[in-house]
Amino acid sequence: MSHMRTLCLLGLVAACGGGGGFPDAPVIDSPSPSATFSVAWTVNDTTNQPVSCDRIGAVSVTVLAHNQAVEGGMTEVFTCGTAMGTSEKLAPGIWDFDFELTSATGVLATVPGQHGVTLTANQNTALQPLTFSVDATGGLALTLATNRSAGNCAAQPGGGGITNTTITLVHSSDQSCAPVTFTISGGATYTVDCTTPVQAGCIDANQTLTVSSVPSDTYTIHVRGLVSGGATCWSNNDSLQVPPSGQTLTKTLNLAYATGTSGCP
Repeated sequence: MSHMRTLCLLGLVAACGGGGGFPDAPVIDSPSPSATFSVAWTVNDTTNQPVSCDRIGAVSVTVLAHNQAVEGGMTEVFTCGTAMGTSEKLAPGIWDFDFELTSATGVLATVPGQHGVTLTANQNTALQPLTFSVDATGGLALTLATNRSAGNCAAQPGGGGITNTTITLVHSSDQSCAPVTFTISGGATYTVDCTTPVQAGCIDANQTLTVSSVPSDTYTIHVRGLVSGGATCWSNNDSLQVPPSGQTLTKTLNLAYATGTSGCP
């Protein structure tokens, strides 16, 4: 009886496992082939001189990529200040590339596209270097406000009581002076002198200070409003980004009152 049970068990083992071995392991798919591209760029002004991304407010270089074998496209976005970048992995094939230099407010410049570029599997393809050209100047249109109901120049307390105004404008990066000449509504002008600021009369809230062709950059403006007796009772120290491409920054500079300062009731 035990001999027959042993034969039965052996028969069951032989019947299982397809030929007496272990079941085949699943085949692991090999990764799909991929490719990358790299690109480098410079940014120049209209005189062909290099200009930094920060100066013109450029944020990124956007590459619009299209694989000719498929519909649609994709974008690769690189930080402008790095001056170069390498893409994520892409499918090998023939690609078209277009390029944009962008700021927080939109496209600053484009360059000719590079089309019909072959990306080879397991390789990086360097695109032709890019040179963006940007008009690195802009303008300012500024108003001053004490937020007093009667304006900046009328006597206190209804007005700001300002009798004289000084203005300086410096590059935020190195504090060098920007000796621009503002035109004030009504025809007067004010030329910035950071060493010995000129005292102009009161500039009221309904007057605008304008200037064009200012080098694009980040600036700090210092406005001082003096009252009768010579005390500096009003001030502003705002940061200003002069935009590129001939655009104008329009801004109201709110003057803060020096409450408690001698001569400032």
